Amino acid sequence: MNIDLEKKSQELKDFVSKYETTKFLGDISNLMRFIRFESPIKSLQGLSSPQRQLLYLGALNITSAIDDTNQKDQYSDEEFEQIKTLLNEIENGYQQFFYPKPDDIIDEEYKNRIMVAMPTFLSYFNQGLLNYEEQIIERIEEYFKPFEKEITNHFKLTIADFIDIYNFIDQVQNNFIDENINRKEGKQTWEEFCNEMKSKGIMPWEWQAHLPQHFQNLFESMHDTGKMHRYSKQSLIDKFGKEKTNSFLDTFTCKRQKTNFLYYTEINILHSQPIFNINDEQFQLIENQQVIQAIYNTLFQFCISQPSLKEKFYAVRGKKLEEKIEKIFQRFFKNKAFVYKSFYTQDKHEQDLLFLHEGLALIVEAKASKRDEPRREPDKAYPLIVSNFEETIQKGYDQAYRVKSKFINKETLKIFQDQNLRNHLIDIRTKNYHKAVSLIVTLERFGQIQTDLSYMLEIYEDDDFPWSICIDDLEVFLLQLEKMGKKKSDLTEFLIIREQLHGRLITGDELEVCGAFLNNKINRKQVADDNVTFLMTPDLADIFDESYHRGLGFDNEKNIEKKKSGKYITFG
Repeated sequence: MNIDLEKKSQELKDFVSKYETTKFLGDISNLMRFIRFESPIKSLQGLSSPQRQLLYLGALNITSAIDDTNQKDQYSDEEFEQIKTLLNEIENGYQQFFYPKPDDIIDEEYKNRIMVAMPTFLSYFNQGLLNYEEQIIERIEEYFKPFEKEITNHFKLTIADFIDIYNFIDQVQNNFIDENINRKEGKQTWEEFCNEMKSKGIMPWEWQAHLPQHFQNLFESMHDTGKMHRYSKQSLIDKFGKEKTNSFLDTFTCKRQKTNFLYYTEINILHSQPIFNINDEQFQLIENQQVIQAIYNTLFQFCISQPSLKEKFYAVRGKKLEEKIEKIFQRFFKNKAFVYKSFYTQDKHEQDLLFLHEGLALIVEAKASKRDEPRREPDKAYPLIVSNFEETIQKGYDQAYRVKSKFINKETLKIFQDQNLRNHLIDIRTKNYHKAVSLIVTLERFGQIQTDLSYMLEIYEDDDFPWSICIDDLEVFLLQLEKMGKKKSDLTEFLIIREQLHGRLITGDELEVCGAFLNNKINRKQVADDNVTFLMTPDLADIFDESYHRGLGFDNEKNIEKKKSGKYITFG
């Protein structure tokens, strides 16, 4: 059955428009805390991408007109099931773009286009935030600091102001719980309250009139889950002053007002303005990490929109990516690896990074190119996907192979500091290295076509597939290896396994593959069987979240003392 996307999207928008926004957004925030792959709560069962779909619902509500005659405080279970049905029908409507049309010729070329375009499209629009907030904060500090003067002149906020305000409002939920719900010394426990009511002969249906304030707050917040996400404008003014507060709120808040926003694939206002303006004095967060991501996206758009900054910004971004790669590998190798960066070979080729450590050679190319939004129609989507892939992963592979071919052929690799080959640094005897691997480290994730390079990558006959991974995933994997006491030999084992998985791997998330290795779900014996296809699932990456909640090891990791204390409770 052909699904009319406009009709279904409008039906869903009309349906959610009847809910009062603060409570509706509060329910969405609460549901986001319970997103998980295994045994999801009933409300989330059947949703393919809960985070993105919930934010879509929020945006539909915010961009709809208020009908005072038909407003409802909250939805029933039956109503939310109807909402989920519409969400899934809409997703099926997007998938149908990739179904064959009557006049299509179903040949191998057509199949290849669909196999690339469909998962790339769905991954782009369905994948929620996968970065940890410390990684986004670091990017903001590293990428935009050189342009702070221009940023401050435009936004009236320094880089530190953006981060400090985010950290302040990030504590809104914790502060609410501590001030209004957590029992303070001398206040009644629930057991003590029940015993008091019993001793006074007060029946349970009369207890509400006698509830202590901290229990009243608890039950009120259960009815209106948005309460714990609200804060006053004055609290920001008291901390940061009126000018900075107004500048920040003007940039990152939205109000409920009717717009033409309708489609799941349109720009979602909650991605750029994730704070809801209730009445100009009260504000409500929807999802905390969306705020720091919105800060990054806003500063990014500002820098590339300024002709005087654009090229400088891209240059800084590329340089910082290389520095980050060097930093995280050297941390894992305990600063014992030999590193050559921005060097030239005897063939006058410039290369990014080469790590040499105990017989392992890692040839790394850093690619900071931005991933473009895929088109819906396969015929239009495919050429753009190919162009993005060739500019980043294919180009990175070709560049890395120039060095790796020396290791394959056991040739001496001559390294120079300059293209004119006047400043000779070292001759490397490649035959002394038992394993050489090409790595293409990207700034962004490319989904299935990056995790399984067999779809698009053309490799040389004498070579194996490289490993291509987003920088944030690489950092998390190396931190986890370090946390588990793993060594260079474990990384080498993973790289051997990883290069054999291409052509039979189903996942768009590299950390699922890394998690499968760390959880002993894949090993060299399994991957040696060419007939086995490996389907990865989101729960395989849970090992990283579990470590993060105890302290993963980021520089300047937030709440690290609380995490290590064992008293840290995570929401979400």
